[in-house]
Amino acid sequence: MLATILGADALRHAEILEQVWQFRHRQFVERLGWEACRRPDGREIDQFDGDEAIHLPLVVDGQVVGYSRLLPTLQPHLLSDVYPHLMDGAEWPRGSRIFEWTRCIAEVSDKVIAGVPISNILMTGVMEYCLVAGIEALVVETHPKLVNLLVTTGWEVMPLAAPSVLEGSLIVPITAKPSMAGLLKHHELYGINGSVLDLEHAHGNPFGPSALLRLAFVEEQHGNVQYARMAGE
Repeated sequence: MLATILGADALRHAEILEQVWQFRHRQFVERLGWEACRRPDGREIDQFDGDEAIHLPLVVDGQVVGYSRLLPTLQPHLLSDVYPHLMDGAEWPRGSRIFEWTRCIAEVSDKVIAGVPISNILMTGVMEYCLVAGIEALVVETHPKLVNLLVTTGWEVMPLAAPSVLEGSLIVPITAKPSMAGLLKHHELYGINGSVLDLEHAHGNPFGPSALLRLAFVEEQHGNVQYARMAGE
């Protein structure tokens, strides 16, 4: 499995990025019916897919089977430029360690990695990536049922405003904060052992060349798994 940081270093990953655009079109347009995003070339790209976007594709056997995108809140993003009305006039969190979580989806598939469904690997990977990258919180505009999923899987969730009706569906803006306890909850619920990330120490990584990019899972002591962070080589 592979979760690659693209974003500012996307040109080195043109083939994977092309898969990402096509995957997003299949999932969001053809599967979920986002007709406003339909394109004749079958590639779903929006104005936020610039150098600052962090793309986290889940790749199995060379194919993108899941995907998430993180957008810096100090730059234009969906809540600031498309859905500010969801906040009903209130301010939303922003900062260098606060990102917006968008376009998160896994294909409908019976694929598993070490016995774990790919959708569970994807959700765990987002939590782990936040921890290793030092992201303090994610801003999400989502359905209430996903809010319940985030709470039950260990995210610390805080509503930012009351739910609104958007294109016939209830949407609520929230913050979701990652934690080590939350990552352990993912592991417990999904039967995951060890890290799910294989992160490139790429030039242009928004967290800098000396960022801590890998979460190392070390020995078990007295029944409790101990964790240590390691600097990338």
